[in-house]
Amino acid sequence: MKKVVIFNGSPRMDGNTATILQMIERGAKEHHAEVKSYTLFKMKFMACQGCFGCRMQDDCMVNDELKKALQDVKDADAVVIGSPVYFMQVTGPVKNMYDRFFPLIGEDGKPRFGEKKIVTVYSQDNEDPNMFQMYFDYLAAIFPGFGFVDEDRLVCVNANNPETADKNQQLKKHAYDIGRMLAMGE
Repeated sequence: MKKVVIFNGSPRMDGNTATILQMIERGAKEHHAEVKSYTLFKMKFMACQGCFGCRMQDDCMVNDELKKALQDVKDADAVVIGSPVYFMQVTGPVKNMYDRFFPLIGEDGKPRFGEKKIVTVYSQDNEDPNMFQMYFDYLAAIFPGFGFVDEDRLVCVNANNPETADKNQQLKKHAYDIGRMLAMGE
């Protein structure tokens, strides 16, 4: 059974990012994956403290709600991270989470816990799905160090309307299919 960990980096519990992530989760669960979902805006966690304790052992020294999620990431076959684009960037909690992924990288700069498929989900108001591609690529440059490979990226456009994703059947099907593929190991 494949293990999938999903992070929702949106403050809106019923917005476009959540809708897409729920479809990915549904596709994965309906194809027998074990799925753990986290909503970053509901969690209490700190930013990386730069203590380098994770260089001494393979775990974060900060004991908060994100620490358990990091344990799930270590054991996962796939990780899904979703965020709206605010001021041309992912939300603050997503940025902080990426910093907290530091324990996933060994002292040699290589992943400590093997390779995992990564799926990123972005929602943005701009109607051009490639508007922030350079930024998304910039973020993706850190993924191999964490062990995240074969990025699949899904972008929801015209997303100031919180019902955009819900009304887009093609987008929802694509998200569901991504979940199915993660469950099947494709």
